[in-house]
Amino acid sequence: MPRYFFHLRFGQRFVPDEEGVDLPSRSAARDEALAAVRDLADPQIGGNSRRWASWFLEVADEQGQFFRTPLGYPALELVTEDLLERCAEQRASIPAPIRPAAVAPPDKAAGGARVAEIVREITARHAHTAQLLEVNQRLRNELRSVYRASEAIRVSTTQVLLLARAAGG
Repeated sequence: MPRYFFHLRFGQRFVPDEEGVDLPSRSAARDEALAAVRDLADPQIGGNSRRWASWFLEVADEQGQFFRTPLGYPALELVTEDLLERCAEQRASIPAPIRPAAVAPPDKAAGGARVAEIVREITARHAHTAQLLEVNQRLRNELRSVYRASEAIRVSTTQVLLLARAAGG
């Protein structure tokens, strides 16, 4: 059975699926990717499509990437001839209608679990990054305040020294 990899991409950031999942066909891998995207956007499962704006799920096998779909809201991309060709290929490969995923066989469930694990890790990193940015901003504000206070002290000290010299001299 072929092995398929479910990579995540955000601009230049790339989160590879190192393990992959054994699935019977490219069609099954594409269906698994679409089911994962639905789960990520489903608020009843804890998903949030805004969180995934501009992220893409890319599916690859030993021959390379063959399917790419946005997570959440559509991302903004530069429209190039290459992009238009890829979009046309993707539209041609999407089955209609998309049915909700039924109970998955163990190997498909493992792939979905791996994608869900990657998603949780990325979400945790986003939250941690946001916290670090807030701490950074607080520290910058405190440093700015200390700098202003030390500058005021320096100016006052210079004035006191000038007055002391003038009075003593």
